[in-house]
Amino acid sequence: TWRVIELADASAVSVGHVSNVRSNLLDREWAEVADEGLLLSRPDALLDEWAAVYRPPVGKRLSFYTTMHGSALDEATRQVLHAGSDDNGQAVLASYSAAQWLAPYARTGTHYLYADAQGLERLHAALGLSAVGKGQNVVVTVPKDDGLFLDAIEPAPGVVCTSAVQTYLDLIVSGERGMEAAEHLRKERLTWHKT
Repeated sequence: TWRVIELADASAVSVGHVSNVRSNLLDREWAEVADEGLLLSRPDALLDEWAAVYRPPVGKRLSFYTTMHGSALDEATRQVLHAGSDDNGQAVLASYSAAQWLAPYARTGTHYLYADAQGLERLHAALGLSAVGKGQNVVVTVPKDDGLFLDAIEPAPGVVCTSAVQTYLDLIVSGERGMEAAEHLRKERLTWHKT
């Protein structure tokens, strides 16, 4: 359950915006009000609707190539992800790369990340990234809004990923294999029990 002010603080948006979202959730009967606050009563319906209208975060999508691979690439990426903070930049695994840690299913030779400007600089240096027009093996999106970093998770030491919901949404729009991977992730990580 959430109180409006608590949710506004956690999501870094205004109380008015949270109040509008709250009203919309109640109008659609996806949420209900309990003594403790607002509670999603139909999270699956909300997620279905969200997936149907989802568009990837607005921002710069950059394609790179790195000669690193295997454990060396994984370790260098972990060092950047683990060191991330608001002060020195943020970077998180996304899409298929996040799903590998949350609910492995589909494989791809490309590593996907979200990063802010400073996080991108750190990724560039640590992974030896070269900009390419095609043949990329690293794709970094620098979102216009840093909100998706707010609910990043650490499924293993040093591995920082987008949340299960964000990962699910990104997989949904990534093509046929992505839809399959998204459904697997949903079965494994996105089930809710009413308390």
